[in-house]
Amino acid sequence: MLQAMLDDSLGQWLGLCKDVLTAADTSASAAPAAPEREADAEGLDEFDDDEEAIKAGEEPTSHPAVGPRWPTKVFAAESLHKIITLCENQKAHFDLGLAREERSLNPKQDFLVLHLSDLVRMAFMAATSDSDPLRLEGLKTLQLIIDKFSDVPEPEFPGHVILEQYQAQVGAALRPAFSPETPSHVTAMACQVCSAWIGSGVARDLNDLRRVHQLLVSSLTKLQKGANSLLYNESASTLEKLAILKAWAEVYIVAMEKEHEKVAPNKRASGDSSDQEDYDAGEDDTAGRESLLKLVSPELLCLSRYWLAALKDHALLSLPAEFSSQLPHDGGAFYTSDTVESARPHYRDAWPPILHAASLWLTQGGGFEGGLHQEAPPDGLGTGGLRGGESFLHLSRSSQSQTPQEINRDWFYLLFGICMEALCGQRVSDTPECVPVCLQALHQLLSHPLPSEILGKDLQLSVELCHVLHRMLLARDSAQCQLMVMKIAKLIVAAWQESYDTERKQKLREVAPANQEPRGLAETVLATVGEGGENGELVAGQSVVHALLEVCLCLLVRQLPQLSPQLSSALHGMRHRAQGSRALDSESGQLIAAALGVVADLPQLCSPAGCMTVVPTILFLLTSVLKEVAIQPGQPVSTGGLVVTMAPVNSVLQGLKALALLPLHQNTEHSKQWVALLRSTLSRIIDFTKTSEETGKLDDISMLLAIAMFVLNAPKEVVQVANLQYPCINLFKHGLLKEDVVQLWCVQTLRSIFQHQDRSVSTPYIHSLGPRVVETLLHCADDLGNTTENELRLNVALECLQTLETLLAAAPADGKAHMMLLYVPVLVNLLLDPVTHPAASAARRKLHQAALGRLTRVGPQYPQEFRAVIGRLPQLKSKIESAVRSGSRDPESERPGTPKTIQTNQSAPSIKLKTDFSNFTG
Repeated sequence: MLQAMLDDSLGQWLGLCKDVLTAADTSASAAPAAPEREADAEGLDEFDDDEEAIKAGEEPTSHPAVGPRWPTKVFAAESLHKIITLCENQKAHFDLGLAREERSLNPKQDFLVLHLSDLVRMAFMAATSDSDPLRLEGLKTLQLIIDKFSDVPEPEFPGHVILEQYQAQVGAALRPAFSPETPSHVTAMACQVCSAWIGSGVARDLNDLRRVHQLLVSSLTKLQKGANSLLYNESASTLEKLAILKAWAEVYIVAMEKEHEKVAPNKRASGDSSDQEDYDAGEDDTAGRESLLKLVSPELLCLSRYWLAALKDHALLSLPAEFSSQLPHDGGAFYTSDTVESARPHYRDAWPPILHAASLWLTQGGGFEGGLHQEAPPDGLGTGGLRGGESFLHLSRSSQSQTPQEINRDWFYLLFGICMEALCGQRVSDTPECVPVCLQALHQLLSHPLPSEILGKDLQLSVELCHVLHRMLLARDSAQCQLMVMKIAKLIVAAWQESYDTERKQKLREVAPANQEPRGLAETVLATVGEGGENGELVAGQSVVHALLEVCLCLLVRQLPQLSPQLSSALHGMRHRAQGSRALDSESGQLIAAALGVVADLPQLCSPAGCMTVVPTILFLLTSVLKEVAIQPGQPVSTGGLVVTMAPVNSVLQGLKALALLPLHQNTEHSKQWVALLRSTLSRIIDFTKTSEETGKLDDISMLLAIAMFVLNAPKEVVQVANLQYPCINLFKHGLLKEDVVQLWCVQTLRSIFQHQDRSVSTPYIHSLGPRVVETLLHCADDLGNTTENELRLNVALECLQTLETLLAAAPADGKAHMMLLYVPVLVNLLLDPVTHPAASAARRKLHQAALGRLTRVGPQYPQEFRAVIGRLPQLKSKIESAVRSGSRDPESERPGTPKTIQTNQSAPSIKLKTDFSNFTG
């Protein structure tokens, strides 16, 4: 009934709940509770006034009405909780600005956010009642209100949220739950509300936040040994202690996240000067003193012990029944041997945030660096509440005299094992955040050098982790989980790359201690380092590279089913290919890019023979993904939505570059096979441009850049063969005839090729495409003279000018004169006549200024060659002088950003230029 009638009568239902929850309690037990509630509710004068008004307005009667009993109020609180839950799918219920707008259009509509003050009042009244079940429901409702409304902005005060005005009510509602006589399950619920409030970010002033923070601090005394109340059993005590640890873990996680958000902008904004660094450091220190992390830090050393102890208990309680004999006979840190079964659900509910916090503290809070081995301060919380005291740090029963390194290693294995067990053996009772938390914890652990070193030396552990990640990709559709899987895979690659790099350096020191040994011996020794060894065999189940390749291929096929031959045939004729890269949203693009980033790094883990085994597969994947994602959209290409700037295409290009740079062509045994493999890949990319399918045309810019990756980075033996070189040159020729944005990228790419260090590679491109660049420049000048404004066309012309200038600088000394004979006339041809200059478009005048600026630079830079050109073509001199005189009078030339050389004295450029050019008469 509530669900069916809620839309039409929201206000009536809320009013009914309010009448029940705020009604005066007529029972005798309510009398002593009222003064206590009034004393606790600081800042709640409006609530007290309302109650007095209700009592003052009552008429005396001989038969007073009986107020609602506590079961009725509990039902009303549960109904309120249900009402909020039913409204969560409608945005207007949690957006004050939108609700007011909708209300103005239809006054009959009602929204939950418009009744927020009543919601907070009802939650407060329930949370501060004298009935434990009602207090519990009130705290649950308060937590729900915080979760749903913490991000709702206040339209009248930008930068603030609407819950800020209720900070006093929240603190007053929580305070009674931390009194010594409060039942454990109520205190446990209050701890959850505290962590939700602190983590919500509503209280921005730390002075306001301290009110709730002090409540959590006071709860820590219940962790001490002997602090348990005799009124409640051991199971309730376990629930309370774990809830306290869970709340502190959630607060610590939020504190670390805020710390990272604050540090990142400061790093980006820091300057290079010492003054700027000192200012930034002082600013960071000031901000750090008032950060949430500073509130948590005093208790962190002892809290970390309790977190680790709770995780140790959870690991033992998670063992299968056949290992029950391994459980401690006297119980764990927070449970006894008699309460094992009743304690398991409490641990199952609390361990995910505790695991997250513990991994954060070990890796980023200094735990592995020494915090794990420090003694607790004598005046602090201490670890007296732990059975066995500090001995819990020793996970091994065989020795109580472990070194710090051994203790660190054991705790890593424990946290790693908890993550693996949770990811492999997921239970229905597990909370939804278990998988994301475990993945996040693994990522944090492996980001630290110590766990990374351990993983890089344990082949079986790494392979098992890859298998678990593979299973996560198959079972989880969440893009966030899949992206975290790829981040962990990247860390596995980094761990093993560091391990193999260390092994290579060690072997080199052994065979070539002073670089005196012949190169052939070092090459022979290094051939055995890395997966694959000397024979190149990668065995499934015994190879990290093979396992990682499975993980990446799984993700790629999930995003691009066309990569699988079986799925590709099933998808034939479907419209998915026709949509091309536009069928991929940003999340899919990021996932594909992350997978390709891991794939491109796999050869770093292989020996030369192993590379020759795995690289063909990697090159096939890269080119296949390029074919699937680099599809031109149906609409005209614009600079704002280029296919080449999309994450998947960019990752393919970076992967091709990384593979082309592999030094396998220097290996005498595999050089021929490696060159043939790269030639085959380049040939496949060229074939993509020739065979355009009906479903979509490949993006020209992406194809040009893919070819450029080989020309610029591959061995020259790959790109100098005629049957590959000529098609590459022809593709660039066609690129210079395409639309403006393709021309722009084409000219920029050609400039990089013209600057290639190996002249044998760049010379054919210069001879064939240099004249085409000049033609493109002249066409641009004509187009700019005929159109009013075309910024993109101007950029193409400026890039052509820059490319010609690059060619002039790269020309050999004996070829400078010939290059100047081509370069100077082109620049002069771009100059405007003084008569037509004022009427020319702004873009055409900018091109004129760019050409004139280059002429003024090239004369002093190459005086002899410039004088020879002017002497050979005397008609150029008069045009240059006219342009200089016109430029000195042109206001456009004095604007900031004009390419022309700017002098402080306006008359100086004109006099100086006339003097310079008077010598070029021959």
